[in-house]
Amino acid sequence: MSTQRKQGIDLGLAIAGWGYLLLGFLFLMLPIVTLIAFSFEDARFPTFPWTGWTMRWYQELLSDGRLLQSLQRSLIVSPLAAAIATVIGFFAAYALNRFNFPGKNLLSTLFIVPILVPPLILGVAFLGLLSRLNLQGQVFSILLTHVVILMPTAIALISLRLAQMPKDIEEAAWNLGANEWQALYRVILPWAIPGIAGAWLLAFTFSFDEFIIAWFVSGFQPTLPVSIYTFLGANLSPSLNAIGTIVFGISVVLLTGVELLLLPLLLDGRSSSREM
Repeated sequence: MSTQRKQGIDLGLAIAGWGYLLLGFLFLMLPIVTLIAFSFEDARFPTFPWTGWTMRWYQELLSDGRLLQSLQRSLIVSPLAAAIATVIGFFAAYALNRFNFPGKNLLSTLFIVPILVPPLILGVAFLGLLSRLNLQGQVFSILLTHVVILMPTAIALISLRLAQMPKDIEEAAWNLGANEWQALYRVILPWAIPGIAGAWLLAFTFSFDEFIIAWFVSGFQPTLPVSIYTFLGANLSPSLNAIGTIVFGISVVLLTGVELLLLPLLLDGRSSSREM
């Protein structure tokens, strides 16, 4: 086979691969694009061709207030639950990766139990527990239950990042005069930042989309998924497309901001590792 023919085959395969990747990406994004487009559609039901553009469904969403209040509730609970679960997950992952103590294997197993138990069973169990404590039907109830179910994910991701760090680095910090807390703050924490950020983002996503447990414990303080389910049971309104567009916009802004914050740190880490 000649070199020119081989280069032509390689080019054709590369074009086909990129085309397949582009089609797959368009297929995944098509529902979101359709959702955004029909949130501005003047007709009440999605139809082609479009009858016109309008902001009426956003105005209806703001005037109704139910879905908007649920969105505000979710935007309070989800970041806070993700942050608490990530902080607890960091210290738990650090302890499990750096120390040996009695009951370590049992504790590691207990941390993954919320993942193994079906959400329906967890929802009923949380409802029974919170009812005995007179905490049912509150925003704090949703926050507490979400922290419990998000901790295993945070521990797993942060443990994976800490496992990549040589123990000699922390010991070198001790030898240079740093105490355990200084080494944790100046050495361990900067190393674990990508894992911590990933854990927070994944925990935020899980909390924001979680429905079953929130449906059991929220009462008259529902999160956005619970409100959407209730709203669908009553009527079908294009305001759901509007709230979906708002949520998608918030997600894009959030992920873009995190990427802009983490990119300089990752580039500094690569440059420092090359210099070493």
